Formats: sequence, C-alpha cells, structure tokens
Amino acid sequence: METRRERIGNVVTISLVTVLIWIWAAGETREDITSFTDLRLVGQTSGSVQIDPSEINSVSFQMRGARRAIDAMAARFREPLEIQIGTMGVPAEPGVHEIDLLAVGQLLADQEGLPVTFLSAEPKTTSITIKSLETRSMTIQVVLPEGVRTAGAVEVAPTTASITLPSTLATLPDLSIAATVSDEDLASLTPGRLQEIEATLGLPSTLAAYEDDVTIMPQKVLVRLKLVSADSTLLVPSIPVQIAGPPTDLDQYLVTIDPAAAFLRDVTLRGPAEAIASIAEGRMSVIAFLHLTSDELAQGITEKAVSMWQLPAGVTVSGIGDDSTSNPMVPLTIEDRTRQP
Repeated sequence: METRRERIGNVVTISLVTVLIWIWAAGETREDITSFTDLRLVGQTSGSVQIDPSEINSVSFQMRGARRAIDAMAARFREPLEIQIGTMGVPAEPGVHEIDLLAVGQLLADQEGLPVTFLSAEPKTTSITIKSLETRSMTIQVVLPEGVRTAGAVEVAPTTASITLPSTLATLPDLSIAATVSDEDLASLTPGRLQEIEATLGLPSTLAAYEDDVTIMPQKVLVRLKLVSADSTLLVPSIPVQIAGPPTDLDQYLVTIDPAAAFLRDVTLRGPAEAIASIAEGRMSVIAFLHLTSDELAQGITEKAVSMWQLPAGVTVSGIGDDSTSNPMVPLTIEDRTRQP
C-alpha cells in the first residue's frame, strides 16, 4: 500500500515533469519576430580591398522559428555582424555587386545551426563596390607656396611614405606624395635660420579629387628649411573697377560699367609681406582698370577685360573668386555724348 510520503513524492515528480514539458513546449513554440543589426564588410586580408559602403546599418530581419532559436539569433544580432567578402553570399571580386541581404541572414542562421527561417529583410538588397588596392612606397615631394625663396636644400623626414590606393589609380599621371607647406606654416618662421615645421602629406593639387580614395602613412612629416623670404597673401572682399583711356576720347563718350560688375569680389593678392600689410591696413589702395582705346570707344564695345591694376610694387593678383585669372571680362555701355539730345 502506497504511503503518504510516496504519494507526495509522486505528486512532486509529476509536477516537475509537467513544468519541464511546459518549458520545453514554450521554447519550441513557433513565433515571428523582427530584429535589427549592423553589417560590417571586411576584406580577406587587411588593406587588400576598398569596399564602399563597408557598413550597412540598421538592417531589419523578420524571422520565424522556435522561440529558443529566434532568441539565439536575435542575441547574435545585438552586436555588429562582421562578414568577410567571399563568404555568406558576398562576392570578393572587384566590381559593383548587388547583395541579397535576406540570403545573407538565412546563411548566417544555417551556419549557426539554428532552425530559423528568414521571411524578409529591409532593405532586401544593397549595392556595394569592391576595388582592389595596392600599396607602394614613394619619395615625398615638398611643395612650397609660390614666391617662397629658401637657402640651401629643403629636407623632409622621413624621406618616403607608403600610399595605398585602388589599382585603377596606380597609373595616374603625376602620381606622387606631397608635403604641402602653406603660407600660414611659414608665417611664424624667422628668415635666415634653419627651422623645422610639420606638414601634412597628401596628393598633389592636380590630383586632389582622388584624396578620399587613398591612404598615406605617415600622415605628417617634418620639413627642414632656411627661409630667405616669403610672399604673403591677402583676400580682399571687393576692389573697384574704373575706366582708363585717352582723356579727349573719354570727354566725348559716356562709359558706364554694369553695376553688378563695378566691384571685383574676393580678389586674392600675393606679394612681399610689407606691401601686403600696407593694403590690409588701408595705407595703400588697389584698383582694377579697363583701359579703352579710341577705336574701342568708337566701336561701342560691350565688354572689356581688366588690363591694368594699381598695386604696390611686387604685388600680383593670383585669383578672383574661384577663377585663377587676373583679367576678367567686365560688361559696360558706351554712349556718344555728342549724339545725346
């Protein structure tokens, strides 16, 4: 006959089994959930390729499966998912590729051995560009501002740097590594003394459009030089335009400059520091002239290039606005005073 202790033991055993079955059943219940993750695409070896974009953020996956499996998959997505190109359905060959993100998610679940079905992905696909990279060592070229004079050799340390760039750019003409020294870098130097300044490495100005595609190491170098003299630059917001020509002819003709062109905007001047300072401090004025000949006045031309400047000795115009020319065309109107009523 079953004792009271045995009956209690049987009840406890049955209860534990029931709870375990319930827990197991709960874990095997099929559910749908949406989970988010960030994808990071990397090359098979460091520095071998350039991937754009290399990060695909906030990819949304809708998954279906047993609660236990989808919880495990969601936990996997809480950290950025790093995918090496050439795996998980992501090609490794250079070129433009369309990546099926839904397939990427499903492959990951299969790799993890989780019985999860991926129902959708947002975005479903994404386009990436893979470029093959190459690294080479190049001699550093020091680029000084125009008008700078130095004594002796200009040295740079180190003398070489490495550049990593897409293979398609390796044959660019004038490809080099430039240590560019600016006017601001030279402003604090004392002429006649051997001094060092820090310069940032980059591509020459003619290849500036490719700066974002290359990596140069180190990023900075030391340039050693003895400065003899250096020109300064000054950006003048506006400079007036005036008419010049034979006085007797100008008495006969009324010349009017288009009001919109009566001042040249954002004019960059370069010259000896003292002369530039005299302009900046208002001790010297700068004027642009349209010099008209007798024939041009008689013909009634409608535009004329700036042909003369009132500038201190040694000062030149190196650019106007985004234009490097110092002789822009200015629209004008010429009227014969003798024909006016």
